[in-house]
Amino acid sequence: MIEYEIVDEFLTTPEKYWEMFFSEEYNSALWAHLDIAREVIEFRREGEGENAVIHRTQRLTPRRDVPSALRKLVADSISYVEKNVWRARDNQMEVVTTPNFFSEKFTAKGVYRLEAAGPDKLRRIWKANCECRVPLVGGKVESHVVEEVKRSYKATTIFTRDWIAKHLST
Repeated sequence: MIEYEIVDEFLTTPEKYWEMFFSEEYNSALWAHLDIAREVIEFRREGEGENAVIHRTQRLTPRRDVPSALRKLVADSISYVEKNVWRARDNQMEVVTTPNFFSEKFTAKGVYRLEAAGPDKLRRIWKANCECRVPLVGGKVESHVVEEVKRSYKATTIFTRDWIAKHLST
C-alpha cells in the first residue's frame, strides 16, 4: 500500500472554493483541460448550512494510451468511478475510486479537505492511500496510479489557480 499527501494553496475562501468545485461550469472546463471524459452518475444535495452534504458519483475516462504494464489487464481504456461525499460541517470530502480493472483487489481512497490559511487564502490537502492486492503487478499498479494522481493534481492546481483569478477574484 502507498500512502501519500498532496498540499496546495489557493487565494480564495473555503466557501468560494467548494461552490466553484461543485459547479458544472468549472467541472466542464477542468475535465476538458485534463483531457478526461466525465459522466456524472449521481449528484445529490442534502441539508443546508453546516448540515449540507453532497453525494457525487462520476465516471472518469482519461483520453490517453493504456500504460504497457496494464495493457493485458484492460480491454480498451482505463476508466474509474469516483464517489464523493462532502460534508460542510467538516469542510472535507471523502473520495473512493474504483477502476474498471481489479475492482475487487484495488482500493483507492482519501480525504480532500480545506483549511483556511489567512484571509482569502486556503490550503487544500489530499491525503490518500492506494492498494492493489495482485501478486507480481500490484506494486506497479499502485505506483502508476499514484503518479497519475500526482500529475493530475499538478495540472488541476495550475488550472484552478487561473480559474480563481479569472472567476472568483474579490
